[in-house]
Amino acid sequence: MSVLSKFILNKPVEMNHVTILVPRSISDKVVQILHDIGVFHIETIGKEIEEYVEKYNRLVKLLDRINSLLNNIHGIVVDVDVTRYELESIDLDLIEKDVEKIYSEINVYSSDKRILEENINTLMMIKNILVHIPRDYTLKTLVYRGKTLSTITIIGRIDSFKQLLQLYPSIHIIYSKEYEQNIVSIIMYPSSIHDELVNRVKNTGFNILELGIDLFKNIDLNTSVGETIALIDKLLETFRNRVNEISSKIVNRIKDSLQDLCKYSIILENTASHYKTIISAMNSKYLTLITGWIPKKKLFYLIKTLESEKIPFYHEIREPVKGVDEPPTMFDNPPVIQWYEPIMKFIGIPRYWEWDPTPLLAYSFAIFFGLMLGDMGFALAIVLLTTFLLDKFVSDPGSRDYVLFKKSLVFSSIVGFIIGLISGSFFSFEIKIIRLTDVFSDPIKFLIMALIIGLIHVNIAHILTFIKSKNNKDTGTLMSELGLFIIEIFGIPYVLRNILNYSIPLIPEFFFKTAIYPITIGIVLMIIGMIKQIGFLGLLMWLFNITGLIGDVLSYSRLAGVSLATIYLGNSFNMIANMVMNSLLELFPTPFIGLIMGGLASLIILVFGILLNTILSAIGCFVHSLRLCFIEFLSKFYEGTGYLFEPLRIVIRKRFVFE
Repeated sequence: MSVLSKFILNKPVEMNHVTILVPRSISDKVVQILHDIGVFHIETIGKEIEEYVEKYNRLVKLLDRINSLLNNIHGIVVDVDVTRYELESIDLDLIEKDVEKIYSEINVYSSDKRILEENINTLMMIKNILVHIPRDYTLKTLVYRGKTLSTITIIGRIDSFKQLLQLYPSIHIIYSKEYEQNIVSIIMYPSSIHDELVNRVKNTGFNILELGIDLFKNIDLNTSVGETIALIDKLLETFRNRVNEISSKIVNRIKDSLQDLCKYSIILENTASHYKTIISAMNSKYLTLITGWIPKKKLFYLIKTLESEKIPFYHEIREPVKGVDEPPTMFDNPPVIQWYEPIMKFIGIPRYWEWDPTPLLAYSFAIFFGLMLGDMGFALAIVLLTTFLLDKFVSDPGSRDYVLFKKSLVFSSIVGFIIGLISGSFFSFEIKIIRLTDVFSDPIKFLIMALIIGLIHVNIAHILTFIKSKNNKDTGTLMSELGLFIIEIFGIPYVLRNILNYSIPLIPEFFFKTAIYPITIGIVLMIIGMIKQIGFLGLLMWLFNITGLIGDVLSYSRLAGVSLATIYLGNSFNMIANMVMNSLLELFPTPFIGLIMGGLASLIILVFGILLNTILSAIGCFVHSLRLCFIEFLSKFYEGTGYLFEPLRIVIRKRFVFE
């Protein structure tokens, strides 16, 4: 690929498929070498794997236990470094013994906590029934089992209660109270139907007041409802305090070992990754076969490394075959364009066989962001906030994607600064001395420019779709796109002249008289193309291609809308600050005091307005730039169904965030 194409429409890094054959006895060492050099995306390994399966399952179990312990911690950030020596000298038995000890202690606490929480839930259910019953009723009235008659207290939906009364005419209501769509009722019934009635009530979705639990085993049934509620409140307070105490003990116990647990997690993740690679395999009696993908430019490095380690090996290298292989994708963009790779990942990873549109995304996003921002002051504010404040809102400010994302925001804001310099705008104040054009402050001119940009941008996407369909021999899409281009070339001038009465210079008169013929040809091509794609529905759906084009282009009016909204909002705050200043100058008899008070009030208003407008501008410009790049542009030719190149590598630093 030429250097120029890397800055227009890139391709992922070229990959080679590599098969390495080594003696089974040293396969562990080879995997460790691949682990160390970090350039090999492993697909499969063949080996006797029973022992590794056992070790891998043991590691996974330990990792699960560590994660269950760490899930109890919130609001803490822990940076953990693991040395190479710690990775290589792992003592799994020691780690397992330490983790199991902590896990057993926490398990005891958790068991006690779970019992208390169950008791709390039971008490709350009983209280929810009792609060709807008169306080002077005794518990014997609510729950009684006699030879002839019995009573129970139930709570449920009113309609279900009415059905229950119809099924059992012998039920007598002692007391009932309706609230919302529910009812609490004390019912009396013959003891002979007790078991049948209780089962029916439970199956109908009612809750029954039960006092036979351990919490009430010593309570006197002559106790009043009011006294029982007071007792429940005391028990609830006691149990909740106990739950809080146990929760604190759990957190403190884990905090005491937090650094070790996080370090264990990194060590076990790396070791599990190693064993997982080994057991994703096929068996061979004497040899181990390792297959995978490697960047073409790293192939020589891999071979030289194996040779330097005196590893006896046989290797085969082949180019990937389109339609057969689906290699992983590794981005290969120049430095500035590289900053926009995290944004590209929002929509999906490019397939190895398709274009990487990150360069076009970078230009488009930066220009759209800059046009919508279009102010030197707000651009500087976003740069400062991104540089010094944004780190505090992310869990791992050192991650590669986040660092690149920050750079893309700063660069896009610099474009906004340049637009602001051209338009002479600083925090929505007009600086006419440096203004080079009024396009960005004139709504009509700005809107026309935005629509022209949209027409160009959308047509670039259609051109790429045309090229892609030509390469893939997709005649339906090819004809549809060709028809659309013909309709645009002849239809846009025709509509502007004959319908909108807009005079177009340099176009001869006969063009407008004969334009209807190529427009008709374009429509026919589009209809045929759509029929090839979706069948007879294409007779109708072709129209949506034209309306879709119009809608896509009109969507770019947001470039003017968001930019002007920023200007007008800033002007509004500036105007309010000016009005407050003048009012306070007139209010105070002493000009000096009025100047101080007015200046202070105006400054507060301006700072608030600038901060609000900066935040809104950053969010608005980012979201709308994404929308234009993804919906109106990339969706026409980009699939984004690839997967990242992930070489086997060692992780020695990781940040843990407990929110």
